[in-house]
Amino acid sequence: MKLRPGSLLPILAVAVTGCATTAPKTVPLEQRFKKADTNADGRVTRAEFTDFMIEDAFLRYDRNHDGLVTEEEYVAGGGTAANFRKINTSGTGKATLAEARASKVIRDTMAVPFDEADVSRNGSVTLEEYQAYIARRDAEVR
Repeated sequence: MKLRPGSLLPILAVAVTGCATTAPKTVPLEQRFKKADTNADGRVTRAEFTDFMIEDAFLRYDRNHDGLVTEEEYVAGGGTAANFRKINTSGTGKATLAEARASKVIRDTMAVPFDEADVSRNGSVTLEEYQAYIARRDAEVR
């Protein structure tokens, strides 16, 4: 099955801006950056960034905080049933974080903001690049 352009935008929107149906927690950019920088080297790689974004989105979709995302939770958060089924490869009706992390479609989608933030094109993002990306993104939304 081929994805339509923009078919995963609800996931990306939730990951980057927060779910509209729940109050997003305001976390300083520096703190979010440090959390994504799992090896604490002051740079966030594409893999670190993507893992961080996937986990962040997963936690927002997991409304009852049971460590699983059901199709109902996913759709209520702005996703589609068809995309949920692509993520839930086990077919159980409950997607795990491991399934989300293993999904090439999700990984590629969640990496889009990284590619935009990595202005030096060196494969990692500094705190300054991340802050500049957020400022550009916020300016475009206004």
